[in-house]
Amino acid sequence: MEMKSSKQLYKKLFFIYTVILVCVVVALVGYFFTSTKRRFLEQRRNYTEMMNESAAVYLEESADIAEYIHEDLYKSNMELRDALHYMTEEPSDYQKYRLDIYIENKSSEYKGIEKFFQDAFQAYGSLNYIVLYSYGRDEMTEYTRDGKRYRRQGDEELKRRLNEMDLAGDGYFSYMKEIRDPATMQVKGCMLLGFKSSRFESVWQYYSQAELIVYNDTGSAVFDSSGKYGIKKLMEWDRENALELKLGAYVEQAQSGPYHVISYLEKKRAAAVPLPALLMIFTVGAAVIAIGEIFVRYYLQRLSRRLNRILDGMEKVMEGNLDVRIPADKNGDELDVISKCFNEMCVNLNEHIRKRYLAEIEQKNAEMSALQSQINPHFLYNTLEAIRMKAICNGDREVGKMLYSLAVTFRAQIKEADVITLAQELHYCKKYMELFEFRYQNQFQASVECPEEYLQVPVIKFVLQPIIENYFIHGMRMREKDNRIKISVKKEELYKIIVEDNGKGMSEDELANQNRKLKSGIMEKQSSIGIANVNSRLRAVYGDECGISMEAGEDRGLRVVLTFKPKEGREEGREGVKDEKSNASGR
Repeated sequence: MEMKSSKQLYKKLFFIYTVILVCVVVALVGYFFTSTKRRFLEQRRNYTEMMNESAAVYLEESADIAEYIHEDLYKSNMELRDALHYMTEEPSDYQKYRLDIYIENKSSEYKGIEKFFQDAFQAYGSLNYIVLYSYGRDEMTEYTRDGKRYRRQGDEELKRRLNEMDLAGDGYFSYMKEIRDPATMQVKGCMLLGFKSSRFESVWQYYSQAELIVYNDTGSAVFDSSGKYGIKKLMEWDRENALELKLGAYVEQAQSGPYHVISYLEKKRAAAVPLPALLMIFTVGAAVIAIGEIFVRYYLQRLSRRLNRILDGMEKVMEGNLDVRIPADKNGDELDVISKCFNEMCVNLNEHIRKRYLAEIEQKNAEMSALQSQINPHFLYNTLEAIRMKAICNGDREVGKMLYSLAVTFRAQIKEADVITLAQELHYCKKYMELFEFRYQNQFQASVECPEEYLQVPVIKFVLQPIIENYFIHGMRMREKDNRIKISVKKEELYKIIVEDNGKGMSEDELANQNRKLKSGIMEKQSSIGIANVNSRLRAVYGDECGISMEAGEDRGLRVVLTFKPKEGREEGREGVKDEKSNASGR
């Protein structure tokens, strides 16, 4: 027989370990990719939310600035009166008013509306322009951060924007504050405070992943980073609560007064992993696979060398060399155990072969003894038959009957198969009891009851004789004449042979102790082993649910129950069945 090399095992293990390594690394790469993707998604969504909050805060700050300027104007009596005169009087009359106030107050600096606006520009860096519009004169004046002033007549576009509160445009947004005369509470004009939208661009560039859109209630865009969708369309989608669906994005919204802020992050872009991160993940995965392959190859080569040593040792043993020894490395694994066991096997095998010749000689002697022991029982059986025939010829029928019963019992032991019918077992049992009838005449009565349909049930032989013998030796009351022993056969789930007597019996403790021993299969050498032997045979042949149990009899005595479960197809030993049918139904 040619042994296979360990190279085949090496290739199989290398392939298996490589597949496992690749699967593990792929799973880890997938996990890290998913984790990185989730982390970038959360980060970008947070940035989108922060961008929306920053834009909303800038709008709220601008609204607060406009409110502060408006409140400060009403707190400054001189500046408010100057603004009212500026909006309601002709330029010449306004100049005369300013000169009169200047002379009257005798101050080094006139605090008019121009000075008020200059202070506002200095105080608020985000303020871009201020427009003062007179309703009565239809005249507007624009003040800029560089101190310049532009005065001109109002136009229809300005009126429309004021009527519709459309105070925003590309690059700016503003807030309108009406100016009333405190004395009459009549509205004389308004003040437009404008702010740059460049701050929104800075916010958008800082959080560069998402898009930012700012517009007012009338649909005028203040800032639109994408320009992909029209403001009117966005407002329509917003009214339908379908912004996220239409944009295919994560959307954050905020509102400050008449201005609305929309920040959205497209879902495809939100979950995208940057190329450097992807390269890093896959590079690390490839490096782990390469390093793992190096370690796998080293480990398998080392394992292969150890397996080859074992295979070489086996080949030498197959060639007849039992002196071979395999080095056992100090690894403490299964191969070391196999090597040690192999070495011990060689030692034991050598010793076994040495002793084999003596064993064969002893076996031949045992076979000869067995043949001789088979001759002697047949000689004894034939001798008993000869004595029985001589007794009958001499007219001594009782002696002949006793010899017949003894011969039948003896013949069953040496000739019958291991499995016989229940009819045969009961017949041999009756013959055995007949021997005791001659010994204990008129001291006991015996009966056997078995339904005819159970007579052909197969059972192992000599399960009743030890029970009967145990009764005559230990249970029979020698001084009494009313001894009884009854054998009956029943079938419930299992077949039961019940041997019941009215003898000496046992105490409850003795019964419990005996049943415990029988259930556990204990066989004590110092006591009679007949019942224990039958119990062991029944359990061995029919299973642990079968065997012998003992109970207290109804009329004192003992009740022994033999339980068995015949196997189908084992109805051997039908010899003499017809004779037993007529004898086993009772005495």
